Amino acid sequence: MSIYADVVLLINFIMNSIILVITAYAAGISFCWKRLLMTAVAGGVYTLVGIFPEMAIFYSIPGKFLASVVIILLAFGYRSVKLTVTLTGIFFIVSFILGGALLGWMYFIQTEAPYRAGTTIKLSWGNLMAGSVLAIVLILLVVKRLLARMYRYKTFYQARIEYAGQLQEITGMMDTGNGLYSLLGRKPVVLLSLQSALQLLGRQVAAFLTANRPDSWLANLDKCQDSAWLARVEVIPCQSVGGRNMLLGFRPDSITVMSNVGSYYTSEVLIGIYDGTFADGSNCQALLHPALITEINRTKGESTCELPGQ
Repeated sequence: MSIYADVVLLINFIMNSIILVITAYAAGISFCWKRLLMTAVAGGVYTLVGIFPEMAIFYSIPGKFLASVVIILLAFGYRSVKLTVTLTGIFFIVSFILGGALLGWMYFIQTEAPYRAGTTIKLSWGNLMAGSVLAIVLILLVVKRLLARMYRYKTFYQARIEYAGQLQEITGMMDTGNGLYSLLGRKPVVLLSLQSALQLLGRQVAAFLTANRPDSWLANLDKCQDSAWLARVEVIPCQSVGGRNMLLGFRPDSITVMSNVGSYYTSEVLIGIYDGTFADGSNCQALLHPALITEINRTKGESTCELPGQ
């Protein structure tokens, strides 16, 4: 039997990349594309190692589990034991769903009896792509449905934003339709009202924001005198009623969201400054991203109940 190393590497690179991206999406964490793709290559090399009999120990159950943990650490880095365990579990679930979808697709399109003597299942590039697309759609639909169900009855939350030693307490509304992510690092975006941003940021930034119209903030950034804040500024592309638009955003130190089951803390977030209003008749200063409230960001801090009746 001939084994084409380049084909094995390419197939495993594609599948590993898909699995790792979906793992990050399901966990709601940011990632570096370069690091993730290099890890996908490393996973392909791990597959090729199996052709050597002396490497059989790496294909035992403990060996596969250890290899999976190493892949997670290479792709996303070490942040905590809890996060590593969670990511490893999601990695296995996504792998099983993807593998099952591929196998199911190949059996579905097969026209001969599956257990007939001499019948083989051929894995062509077309079957690989079709099965992968089917698996991705299934996984994304399941994740989206689970997230929607999780946040359906939890709309308003108390949150705390920290920036440069300043703390801002806000009431945020969980927007399950908020799919905004930063261009760099794919961080979830929280939309913060202008008034709350003025209280959180320094005097120089507040003076800049009030002296310029919102539609000219990006064009006039050179007029802001706060160099420390400018170093944290990022542009956020978004879709508005009139078409594509750009929001002014910045990286805070952290954000903590409180709920009746505990608090959720993360520094992997971007704050977009919004000059409009979020909801009529409600004391809402921000639109929160669903990715903030995940078990990965859960802390052991004191819990704070949600706003009653909302």
